[in-house]
Amino acid sequence: MGSLNLVVPLVMWGREAPTHDISCVLFTHDCHTVVTGSRDGQMCVWDFDPPTLKLTPRCLLVGHTASVVCLAQGGNARGTSFVVSSSENGEMCTWDLRDGRCVEVLRSANVHSSMTTYQMLNVKDVRLFCVGNYPEILVYDPHTLDVLFSLAARIQPDWISALHILRPPRRNDEVVLGVTTGGWVKVWTVSEREVRPREPIYEHESKMIHSLNALCLVCCTYNQRTVLIVSQDDWQIYDAGDFSQLCRVGATAGDRWMGGDFLSADRVIVWTDMGRAYIYKLPTKLLRGKAVSCIVESRAFHNKQVEGDNPLMYGVVQPQNEEHLVNAPSWQFMMIPLESGAEKLLLRGDCEGQVMLWRLADVSEQQLQQISQAHPFQPLIFSPTLNHSMMKAWVAMIPPPIGVLDQLEGEKNPPRITASLFLPLQGRLACGREDGSIILVPATETIMLHLLHGKHHQYHNWAQPMVLRGHQGRVNCLLYPHGESPRYDMAHLVSGGIDFSIIVWDMYTGNLIHRFVVQAGQILQLLVPPPTCTPRIQNCICSVSEDHSVALLSIKERKLVLLASKHLYPVLNVKWRPEHDFLMVATHDGSVYVWQMETGHLDRVLQGVTAEEVLGACDEHSTAPGSGSGGAGSDTGLANPAVHLFRGLRHRNLAAIRHAAQRGIQQVLGEQNNYQDIHDSSKMRTCPLMIQGLRTNKQDANSHVLFFDIEALIVQLLSDEYTLMSPGTLEANELIMSSQYQRMNVLTHPASPEAAKKIAGLLSRVKESAESVQNLIQNKVEQSGFRPTTLSSAKDGSGSGRVQIPRHLDVTAQTLQIGQMLMSLLHSWGLDGSLDQTCENILGLLKPRVPVSYGLISKSGYMSLFMPTWHPVREAEMPQINLPPDLAAELPPEMVKLEHRTQVFTGRGHWEVSPALTTHHLLALVSVANTLQDMNAATLIPEQERRRKNHIQSSRANQSVTNHEDEFSRQQSVIKQGWSTLTALHTVLLPDCVVAAGAPTYQPPMVEILARRWQDRCQEVREAAQALLKTELSRMGPEGRQKLIEIWSPHLPTHTEPLPTGPTNYNNQETPHPPRPEHPATKTTSGTPSVNATVNGTSGNSSSGGTTSERTMEPHPHLDEDHYDEEMDAGETCREVVAQSEGRRKQATAIILLGVIGAYHGQDSAEGFGLGNLAMQTSKALAYLVLAPAGPKLPAHTPLRRAAIDLIGRGFPVWEPYLDVAKVLLALLDFCADTDRLAPSMKYGLPLIPEADSCRTASNALTLIAEARPPAFITTMAREVARFNALQQNAQSLQLNIHNTVLHRAKTEILRVMEYLIVHKRCHIMDLMVEVMDIVLHCVDPGHLKSRGLNEVFPSICGFPQVSHCPHTRRIATGAKNGSIAMYELRAYKCQMIPAHATAVTALSFSPDGKYLASCSMGENKLSFWQTSSGMFGLGASQTKCTKTYSTVPVPDIVRMNPHRLPKLVWISNKTVVHMMADGTEHRFNA
Repeated sequence: MGSLNLVVPLVMWGREAPTHDISCVLFTHDCHTVVTGSRDGQMCVWDFDPPTLKLTPRCLLVGHTASVVCLAQGGNARGTSFVVSSSENGEMCTWDLRDGRCVEVLRSANVHSSMTTYQMLNVKDVRLFCVGNYPEILVYDPHTLDVLFSLAARIQPDWISALHILRPPRRNDEVVLGVTTGGWVKVWTVSEREVRPREPIYEHESKMIHSLNALCLVCCTYNQRTVLIVSQDDWQIYDAGDFSQLCRVGATAGDRWMGGDFLSADRVIVWTDMGRAYIYKLPTKLLRGKAVSCIVESRAFHNKQVEGDNPLMYGVVQPQNEEHLVNAPSWQFMMIPLESGAEKLLLRGDCEGQVMLWRLADVSEQQLQQISQAHPFQPLIFSPTLNHSMMKAWVAMIPPPIGVLDQLEGEKNPPRITASLFLPLQGRLACGREDGSIILVPATETIMLHLLHGKHHQYHNWAQPMVLRGHQGRVNCLLYPHGESPRYDMAHLVSGGIDFSIIVWDMYTGNLIHRFVVQAGQILQLLVPPPTCTPRIQNCICSVSEDHSVALLSIKERKLVLLASKHLYPVLNVKWRPEHDFLMVATHDGSVYVWQMETGHLDRVLQGVTAEEVLGACDEHSTAPGSGSGGAGSDTGLANPAVHLFRGLRHRNLAAIRHAAQRGIQQVLGEQNNYQDIHDSSKMRTCPLMIQGLRTNKQDANSHVLFFDIEALIVQLLSDEYTLMSPGTLEANELIMSSQYQRMNVLTHPASPEAAKKIAGLLSRVKESAESVQNLIQNKVEQSGFRPTTLSSAKDGSGSGRVQIPRHLDVTAQTLQIGQMLMSLLHSWGLDGSLDQTCENILGLLKPRVPVSYGLISKSGYMSLFMPTWHPVREAEMPQINLPPDLAAELPPEMVKLEHRTQVFTGRGHWEVSPALTTHHLLALVSVANTLQDMNAATLIPEQERRRKNHIQSSRANQSVTNHEDEFSRQQSVIKQGWSTLTALHTVLLPDCVVAAGAPTYQPPMVEILARRWQDRCQEVREAAQALLKTELSRMGPEGRQKLIEIWSPHLPTHTEPLPTGPTNYNNQETPHPPRPEHPATKTTSGTPSVNATVNGTSGNSSSGGTTSERTMEPHPHLDEDHYDEEMDAGETCREVVAQSEGRRKQATAIILLGVIGAYHGQDSAEGFGLGNLAMQTSKALAYLVLAPAGPKLPAHTPLRRAAIDLIGRGFPVWEPYLDVAKVLLALLDFCADTDRLAPSMKYGLPLIPEADSCRTASNALTLIAEARPPAFITTMAREVARFNALQQNAQSLQLNIHNTVLHRAKTEILRVMEYLIVHKRCHIMDLMVEVMDIVLHCVDPGHLKSRGLNEVFPSICGFPQVSHCPHTRRIATGAKNGSIAMYELRAYKCQMIPAHATAVTALSFSPDGKYLASCSMGENKLSFWQTSSGMFGLGASQTKCTKTYSTVPVPDIVRMNPHRLPKLVWISNKTVVHMMADGTEHRFNA
């Protein structure tokens, strides 16, 4: 579940560029982008500007875990272009080139060696033709990575080594030429009409030729019959008609050919692995006086070759300097059509990270003759037009990109950082360096120093480093054992170096505690054993060395426990079997060595399949989240550092948090008795800031990626805030509604003899429950290790030699600093001058010093990281700098330029990058700003925040109001206004402001991401997403919304075929009129999951072991992006599951998006919602999600179900015609049957367990439905109450447990909604008074009305003159709109309807002794007295008769229209009643 988090990555690259060993290169068709793939698995996207020939590295794409083998363009869609990459371990990815977002991932057993993009005839999207280590050509859809069809061979099937696709003139199909590794040429003809999924297309012709292991096959664009085939040893020209060889050229000594292309009809260029390319003129013969090349129509090539027929090499393409390349470079030839002819470009990327570009000028026939006749022969030399690399781009940056330790003074050439470790509990960053030193710096202060302007630059003791010296040479790895498991000492930090030693340090004093030197090679990795090991092993750490050994070292005993050193090959992996006391070591040759940990004996050595199975079994056995994960996690093995980073991220995001969430939720659901269980404990243990070292290659220095976890930051801020509040304050701020729910709850339960005492003790109970919430928050936060008290206690308990823990370990201050950093970097500075001043002076934001390099986490945890060399706005387009002239004169020119770039980037450039980046940053900015505004107007200035918190605590103790209080509240209102303005700027005004600042294109947020976060787990993120989505939909206007509807409506499930998840009895469930008596039974089974089902559903939803489809019903953007990592094996069958789950995800997004459009714009007939098919489809889909019973595929409490509940409430007027209102209301009531126990108010910000969240959302939806359609709500509920009463009378004969029905369990919630309607919708209530009284009397337990009047028990309903209660006779009379009087006999549970007046009853009142009832009707100006007589001795039916009738004074029309000014009846004695008008006039009548 961790990948659901809203995370904002940010990179501090450092002074050295990352190495980039280029393995493949791609120049896009529009000539504006170059993409390079590296052998380390990263890819780099470069911006290319054709007029100036300027190449700029834009972003680094991190995700592949092996060398990138080939790249291909993936077509264009929605204003952006895509690129598809494939690595040598079978990973395929589609990337969005705007921001490097990974759009689709596929892992399969097929490893591709080459991918070709081709636009087939009559097909909208491009197709991807792939060849590789499999005996066919696979054709993929580049957007979904589904295999559409395949081309297979009947004769001599073999791996296809090269292919070419062409469309012959005057034909409507494509011809695919392929050559196999064994030298067979095959020809397929393909047209989209013939394509059938799962049926391969077989070749039409095949022929054996003399070319083994061909690398490249190209048909000439000028004459399609000429074919060039290149293999390592030679290149040959063939005739495509009969594949006869025309000529052949062998490779020179030491060179190998790599590929080639046609420059014109008779000229070819062929390149080698040594970094050079050669240009040849194909052989010519005189024929009828014209020089004709070997164009195959010319008959000349069919004659036997004679001397002089060999191709003439006349040009050499080479770099300016001699070079020795370790690996073969990658090449691409491009021809760009221009008006003046074609521009021919040759692109090369090499292992040094250089990208070279040659413009190949045409050579005329005269020049060619001169070259051929010259002695000695001198070919033309083509020099590169452009030679660029990341190194050069970094060198050109003045000042250089910022690194983490740039503040260390006196170091001109500081040693490289070779290992990094972030310690979230201490807020410190440990950096091991090449010279053996380890630097410990306070993380947030260091980052603020480099990124933000502010007063902290004047403090000499700001971000003071601690230096640990003990290693000779490079520090390879760092481990903080306490961070992995609390059983280790908090002060210990462990480091391993190139000097064979492992050192244990005391972090607080800086002392070296112990040095282990037990292995004969540099230390590569440090790990922690799982917690299920024996106590002795639990105090150990595990180290892996370059001498192929693994050691277990006891930190407690300070000695070696086990040295496993008989491995013949380098160690690949370390696994554990604690129950058998085994340590498993996997080596590079595929062996697994099994060691006994306690004795140190080698138990056995396993090979082959057995070894794999045993290693797999270890994974199944390791249930603990931290088992074997140390540093970057044990299963990362010792692969390249990029893999460490990538998998380490995945561990951080997924495994630990997922296990924690599962454990926390199960524990919470297990207790489930009191108010304390509502918090989602998984979020209480995450740090708002994580820092991860990034190295693309072992030789590189570490860059650092900062991850701001927005949800964790909000939780931390709110936890600190709520902890300070007293229960009364929580209630006053409407964060909890305990008193309201407790009051309702008391009314719905039977009144015991001590009822009076209970009522008296009610307030104290409310107070206690609120305090329990407060204690819970405190406990949860302390468990997570967020409180500084845990640090100090550990410090005090472990010896007196420790120094005081530095001030920066105060967690609250650290959280504020993280918030300050994030908000300062994301805010759009320069768009609103007055707001900028407010931000700096009042809110505590700081201006950025440099343009920040952001990142983006996308599918499966893949990342794109922007380079510091790139700026979204070109220098020519930048507006004037806004700097005071005297300051500009003082600063050096490079600093002025940097400030200029920073101003443009933070103001407008930031929002011009891509929609995905805009979405994530706006969500983060708005949600944190709303949190700070909701926190009683918090500010990010530390001193002011301290004052505010002190004030909260002092006001809690002392309730008196002073002048100081007024001053404080004025200040708070200014702060609140500041946050509100900042939110308004980024939610509503941003597009106009950015365009006004000169930006040609503002990238709007992506509506689908916002829709998926409509019911995010974090309340503040949820509200931000909802506000942004509503604004964006309004900004689009009707046309934009119509386009959205056209895109997404095809994904809606039709109401005849429901969502593919859920029960089979859906159609039965949707039958409009089920038989009346059975309805409550149906209701209880379908709408009421049992407690067990709820528990299972919830834990299933959050566990990592659930099925894929369970996760796909979640609307979160990242939720099912990790399905590849969890259960997917290689192969096409799992691809179907993935495609199916992707389809479900689109379906979920479509339901939410169309639900939002319908709810907010559906009542406008122009939107296409009206009374049409779209509204019906959407409402059916929403209703299905609400009504479907909990099952494994759609658990009871998923965000998708919650979104459907919410949207039914928001758009009820639009959906009502298509809904079975009774069913929907009962389902919603079922969700919130436990509101009094589970749900705080909608303002309460901390994440809740799914059950409580659904409960709160359903309660809110009911309120919205009741408010939008009061008559529908009241009549439906009254009908259900009547049905319930009928069922109650026959419950025994039907053998039904009436207490399990929804109407019985949800009494508290029904009563709450009725009270809300009575207060807010008075006129609707007056029209339906009898129905309202039916519902109220169903909910209020009759025992309460025995000793107390209705005005005490439920005072709000007694505000209506049509209601009267007589405690003596225990009767309630209610006047109806049709003139009848409903008489409720509380003793007998009966209701009698008395026809009383011809028009609506205006007022009713019982006499004090209960003998008479007076009624009055304003419509017919009549007042009547009624008397109820029971039968003889109280037997028989009681009868109510009219004893007297009087005429009353007519009421003016203006009074009739106002329901608050109706006449009342007041008894002044047992026989006399006063008819009192609103203006104070009175008329007396006697009974």
